[in-house]
Amino acid sequence: MLRKTKKVISIACVLIFILPIMSYSMDKEEFLKFLIESSYPESSTKDDNSKEKEDEVDKTANKEEDYIKVHIGEENIPTLNNNSNNKENVSVSSSEYKNDIRLTKENPTMLIYHSHAGETYSDSPEGNYHSQNNREKSVLEVGTLLTEQLSQKGWAIAHSTKYHDYPDFTKSYMSSLETVKSMLNNYKNINIAIDLHRDGRDLNTEADIKKEHERMTTTYKGEKVAKFFFVVGMKNPNVDEVTKLAEDITKFAQSKYPELVLPIVKKQYGKFNQYMAQNHMLIEVGSNGTSSEEAKASAKYIAEILDEYFKQNR
Repeated sequence: MLRKTKKVISIACVLIFILPIMSYSMDKEEFLKFLIESSYPESSTKDDNSKEKEDEVDKTANKEEDYIKVHIGEENIPTLNNNSNNKENVSVSSSEYKNDIRLTKENPTMLIYHSHAGETYSDSPEGNYHSQNNREKSVLEVGTLLTEQLSQKGWAIAHSTKYHDYPDFTKSYMSSLETVKSMLNNYKNINIAIDLHRDGRDLNTEADIKKEHERMTTTYKGEKVAKFFFVVGMKNPNVDEVTKLAEDITKFAQSKYPELVLPIVKKQYGKFNQYMAQNHMLIEVGSNGTSSEEAKASAKYIAEILDEYFKQNR
């Protein structure tokens, strides 16, 4: 009884003293924006080059439960369907996946996974471009193709197709962190990890869609291809290593396919689990303004870039 009484008193003190201080120092809108900025790499409430507040960041950076019903941009509000069955639509290589995992060799050295596996492209607008029911038009299929391309180049890949953003989108990174921990524990040779996404923008008009499509596509050998870029969470304890890796691969990609890769996006309040692996990347391939075919068409180029870069820098 005494212990419960002390707990009640502690909670009361928090409510009485801390919450009023927070309300004076930061209005509700700014506080919600602060929370959003630390969770989702594709959402932004301010210019990435603007001055950011640094105090108390680590205490909120990974509390994804704080983001419930808080979104910036319609593309970040998936329509959740908890009764959907993600096994109904399978990819070409689905028979090789056991318990949402495919190993191309026994001892994988590279992990590909998706914190937001339900992200879809312009040809699948269901649920504001989030769905479990249209895998072939989602970032999962891009991951499947990237896995296959890298496997053909000799890499031992572990590809996770688990939906970390279902049933609760707001806990995506908490869920994917558990997957990463499990995979690294089970497969000790993994030293490269890729969290594969698609970028998201507010697309309210036909003009918006056209502008976004132009921004995120280029043409190689007569084929429309989606562009890609890296996101770096600046609150990682190994931020220097994460940033250098993204910068080096971006520079290498520019030397081979200068129009294919966009500048790095740095998120001041983010981690995105990038401290977990020796070489950890968050890659955005295309956006909700590009088609799934355009995104899948870029997989072969991304595979070539990653293959050559890591073989040259072993």
